[in-house]
Amino acid sequence: MRTLSICLILGLFGVICQAGVITVDPGTGVTTVFTGTGLTQGAGPFIVNGFSVSGTNVAFGDAPYGLGNNGAWTSFSFLSANSNSSSVTIDLGASYGLVGGFMNYSTPHDVLGTNPTIVALAADGTTVLESDDLSAVAAISTPGGSNAGAFRGITRAQGDIRFLRLSGDFILTHSLEVGQVSAVPEPGTFGLILSGLSLVFLGRRHSVIRRS
Repeated sequence: MRTLSICLILGLFGVICQAGVITVDPGTGVTTVFTGTGLTQGAGPFIVNGFSVSGTNVAFGDAPYGLGNNGAWTSFSFLSANSNSSSVTIDLGASYGLVGGFMNYSTPHDVLGTNPTIVALAADGTTVLESDDLSAVAAISTPGGSNAGAFRGITRAQGDIRFLRLSGDFILTHSLEVGQVSAVPEPGTFGLILSGLSLVFLGRRHSVIRRS
């Protein structure tokens, strides 16, 4: 019984430590708002608000930028993958457990395009830690909106995200938040952990009583 309970508790902690997409700004990291003006385009690398940025067709600034059915950003600063199939990679400068920003993308993509995707990469710049198709797992819908979007990000308890890659559907972000993940479980998870601990101690107590 005790072994089973310990495994249950470890399994719960494993759930807590899993990576995943977040759709609400936790407000626990440091946020940088991109402040470029006009429109700069090219392959890079560029330095944008202190971050090294690279890609085959990067764009940044605050020029009007159409997002298809999702409206447009008008005089709203952004960093973009700048095509329906290319990507932009941001060097975060250190490794973090939380990265995200206020984003949007063009809809719908054409037959040659790719879905809007956010990817967390390790320090080597190539190992994929997490990759998520936003249109499938956390779609953004702002039909006809102006300067509209939503927070999207990735969390990892390991704190090993060094690069953030945005790709497909002219995906762009107005800001970049980096930080670490809180190790405190949600109240419901606390209850499950305490229940597991009670089983451990109950089993131990019964064992002691039988030996006496």
